[in-house]
Amino acid sequence: MIGVGWVGLVTASCFADLGHEVWCRDIDAAKIESLSKGDVPIYEPDLAELVARNSERLHFGLDVAPLMEHARLLFVCVDTPPTYSGDADLSRVEAVIEALPSSAEHAIVMKSTVPVGTGANIRRRLGELGKADLGYASNPEFLKEGSAVADFTNPNRVVVGADTSSSWAADAVAQLYEPLDCPVVRTDVASAEMIKLASNAFLATKISFINEIANVCEEVGADVKEVASGMGLDPRIGSSFLNAGVGFGGSCLVGDETVLVRRDRRTWLTTFEALYEDLSRDEDADTVHPAALEVLSWQEGEAEPEFLPVEAITRRPFEGQIVEVRTKMGRRVRTTPDHPFVVADRPGGPARVEPAENLSEDDWLPVAQGTASMDSRVPQSLTTVGGIAAAGLTERDVVVRPRRTEIDAVAALTSAERNTAFAHPRGSRVRLYDVARSGALRLDELLEMRLSLDGATIGTARNGTYVPVELQADERFWRVVGLYVAEGHCSVDGSRHRLMWSFHPTAEQALVDEVAGFWKSYGVKTDIRHGKTSTSVVLSSRVLARWWTEVLGLGGNCYGQRVPDLGWKLPEAHKRALLSGMWHGDGSWSYVAGGPSVVLEYGTASRELADGMLRLLGDLGVMARLKVGRTAKSTTDNYWLVIAGADQVEGLLDLVPAPQRADIVRSIGLQSKRITPTGYKRDECGTAWVRVISTARAPHRGFVYSLEVPPAHTFVTTGGLVVHNCFPKDVSALKQLAGNSGYHFQLLTAVIEVNELQKRRVVSKLKKHLGSLVGKRIGLLGLAFKPNTDDMREASSVVLAARLQGEGAIVKAYDPVAEERAGELLTGVEMCDSALDAIEDVDAAVIVTEWPEFAGLDLDEVRRRMANPVIVDGRNMLSPDDVRRAGFVYEGIGRT
Repeated sequence: MIGVGWVGLVTASCFADLGHEVWCRDIDAAKIESLSKGDVPIYEPDLAELVARNSERLHFGLDVAPLMEHARLLFVCVDTPPTYSGDADLSRVEAVIEALPSSAEHAIVMKSTVPVGTGANIRRRLGELGKADLGYASNPEFLKEGSAVADFTNPNRVVVGADTSSSWAADAVAQLYEPLDCPVVRTDVASAEMIKLASNAFLATKISFINEIANVCEEVGADVKEVASGMGLDPRIGSSFLNAGVGFGGSCLVGDETVLVRRDRRTWLTTFEALYEDLSRDEDADTVHPAALEVLSWQEGEAEPEFLPVEAITRRPFEGQIVEVRTKMGRRVRTTPDHPFVVADRPGGPARVEPAENLSEDDWLPVAQGTASMDSRVPQSLTTVGGIAAAGLTERDVVVRPRRTEIDAVAALTSAERNTAFAHPRGSRVRLYDVARSGALRLDELLEMRLSLDGATIGTARNGTYVPVELQADERFWRVVGLYVAEGHCSVDGSRHRLMWSFHPTAEQALVDEVAGFWKSYGVKTDIRHGKTSTSVVLSSRVLARWWTEVLGLGGNCYGQRVPDLGWKLPEAHKRALLSGMWHGDGSWSYVAGGPSVVLEYGTASRELADGMLRLLGDLGVMARLKVGRTAKSTTDNYWLVIAGADQVEGLLDLVPAPQRADIVRSIGLQSKRITPTGYKRDECGTAWVRVISTARAPHRGFVYSLEVPPAHTFVTTGGLVVHNCFPKDVSALKQLAGNSGYHFQLLTAVIEVNELQKRRVVSKLKKHLGSLVGKRIGLLGLAFKPNTDDMREASSVVLAARLQGEGAIVKAYDPVAEERAGELLTGVEMCDSALDAIEDVDAAVIVTEWPEFAGLDLDEVRRRMANPVIVDGRNMLSPDDVRRAGFVYEGIGRT
């Protein structure tokens, strides 16, 4: 056995129990030492006893040589987790192939779950390595956690796949199973591989199907137990996996992590929470399938990210420990412990997928850098008319000063046309005189006469500030926007709105002149106000202020500043102008330890702006470092962006005032060698990678979110870090295989969605009988993924406990073996020593995992201990009549 994990150890001990000498090899020295002493690190019924009973026939070691000396069949039982793309990571399988010597007397027997086509690829690889004489067979495992030993010793079938050249190996494998007296399916290698994937996916499909039937049963008054029983008698359907329940397993990011999304020509940076609320019309919905939404994603081997379609965005309540993954260059992201990350052992090395809780200082994570493909139709000019509606004004509230040719056109109108457009108490002639004299009219009048707004200005009062209908979106404009992001705010006093740029009272006169000069070039009235602590440029216009903050999307103060949505679509020169304005307003440069190295720094109180600037700099190929902290009198976190490295600094001299650039160039020139920034590396493809420096756990209570992005199975989140999708592996494997073959497996997509929805129905059942769950005590019976295991991966209890606590309930829980692992995930849940303790004084009990002991509980004793006799049987394992006769309110899944 090569690989002594769960599958390898069960298989080895069972073969040993059949009388065979079994040699086991693993690269984990601690595991081998533990097993050599008889200590079994895995909980599986009867496994420890099996290992102890066959200790003389089980041999554990770290080397390949003993296997080649004593054994003929080399079973490969290594892990094959999903990679960044959702495909299986075969690096461990490949490592085994590399380690094995050539031998015509030995055969590789693939027990690991691998994609269809792996066998053919391995045969080709063996030929390249000069090991073509090694035999090859496929022998997929069909063991279930909690009953693995019984599944092995009493199998319903054994599948052995081999091609003609390795028929002797297939014969030898089949002979091993002869004592078990079960059907042996002999087939080719590809079919054997497919049988494994198809079997798991079909079982998941049956679960989701019967859960949907259960939901319909509740609506029409049918009993899903009786329905499933009647269905199961049909031999074409069978009764297995037709037990309705709370579903099967997910992993996600907290709501304030961010993604860059694109839809209907709009590109914007948003949090998961805001995106979900924007897309979902149902506040209780768990999954949204957005139309035409794309998210910034990344694929291995690509230097730059790209926008790819989002198939679904999911949300679920969570209470427990989350993991903050911290990296070099200051990038951080918070996820559930099981959320998968794209990981490599070195920059540019083979990518694999690891959960957040397994990340270590040996892992490197990709960071999306470079400009993603954007909509090339970037507007050359911007219209401020959108500020009218944003300000709550009507067309009648707005005064327009059009070009003189348009005023002249009014005079040429017929009397009938003027009467239609002008409603004036003294007649249209008087109104025409007013318009001709003042050169202004109301917007509704102008539109009625179909006059042009080209070159016009608009305002809300005759003596107020008029702003141009059209602004040129050139580098001057984006510099002024950048200066506002750094030094601006919007004040509101009743209906009066003022945009203000505030600078140093004496040292930044050039910036004052630049902002004032820009607006004066459009004829916009501005005031320059001199104070003791600042000199400000002030522009008073309700229309422009609303357009500036709500249409263009800029912040109203330093805490709400952000990169405007249009900033993501700009050409490089305009992005540089935007950043230049920001840096000239609130940035600085300094020597490192007195020189000659130089860094550029920018500080902000806005987390959204810091995140946006990291990404915007990344679009220019610049890797900035992020620092987070608080100054002496600060009440909130502050964020500092630091750009280091001679090449990066030299490439961003336009961020520094012109008179100071020569000093920077001179200092950099004194370096004996050009210093590059530390903390990240680029691979041969140009992809940037940062190393994990630590992970930290913290309690979290609230919704968590994720995305499904089928083309790449990744998305770019906060600070440009790349993370993987988070859907269950077994079902996704076949869906991924179909997608790789050019086929969209719609049925399995629906299977995943139904499963996620099912877990939430338990809460609605409890609320049906208890009303509000605030302060109610709920007992959960069973926490593990399934009975007879301590595995908490994808366990429904994690979702259910979080949802209950999110509703304000107090949760107690009991599981016969999974308490320790569950305790790491379910913070705030009171762990109990027995089922009776878990239901003591509770308002309702929920059966989550179908442990046999729950079926044998003394219902009278349970009734006496509960404060309120409500049982929600999430696994339909109790008799409704017996439970009700004992005085309980009973709720099953799909039962009358």
